[in-house]
Parts: sequence; structure tokens; C-alpha cells
Amino acid sequence: MDSKVLKWIFVASLWMVSQWAMAQSVVYFGNEIGLTAMPNAKAQRVFTGKETLWKNGKSVVICLPGTKSPKAEEIYSKVYNKSVKEVQKFWLSLVFQGRAKSPMFFDTDQEMVDYIKRTPGAIGVLSADKKSLVPNHQLIAITN
Repeated sequence: MDSKVLKWIFVASLWMVSQWAMAQSVVYFGNEIGLTAMPNAKAQRVFTGKETLWKNGKSVVICLPGTKSPKAEEIYSKVYNKSVKEVQKFWLSLVFQGRAKSPMFFDTDQEMVDYIKRTPGAIGVLSADKKSLVPNHQLIAITN
């Protein structure tokens, strides 16, 4: 094979692995939302306040890491493609315009997991290394 073709295949393979790793860097989970999988486009609508009710009639309650969370920057970058400060500004704007309810913010992963366990309609996102905190039946696969 031509060395240029091999280089291209190698670069493409690296890109695919990096995309897979990025997709695996967070886990989504919820309580009584009526879904075990959700297209990425729907997840974006949910996490930007554009969808406020699940199909089962429960209100969407968004749960996010607070600014004290060590993984907040990583998670916000993955979910919103924005920094923590940019996400705060985004939500402040929506809430003050009366277009959405504020998400719930948590200083620790365990606080978020416990809140979602007892709150029907709640959905949250954690760093993938904390997946073991979440019961399997609450995990939500994000599809393309």
C-alpha cells in the first residue's frame, strides 16, 4: 500500500477512537423518564430546556454538576460544548426570561445520584468513571 494511504487510514482510525472515547466520557441517567435510549438531538433539546415534559407526562428536571465539582468543566464541555461560566450564563438567561426552570446543581456526584433516585422525571449526567454510582436500570444510552 502507498504510504499516504496508510497514513490516512492511521489518522482516520485515531479520529474514530477519539470520538468513541469522547462519547464514553459521560453517562446519562434518569428516573421514570420512560426511556432507556435517546437520540443525541433529543438529549440536546432536553439539556437546553427546549423539552420540558417526557412522553409519560413527567416534568423534565435537569441535574448538573455544580461549580465545585471537579469534573464540571469536562462534563459541560461534552454536554454543552461550553465552559462552566458559559453554561451558567445560558441558564441564567433562560430562567430570567421565564423560558425554563433552573437545573438542579450538585456539589458531589453522590448528591446528584441520590436526588435523581427520588425524583421522577429527573435526568443527569456524570463523568463515565462514576458510572458505578448509577443503577443500571437508570442508565440512558445516547444514540446518533
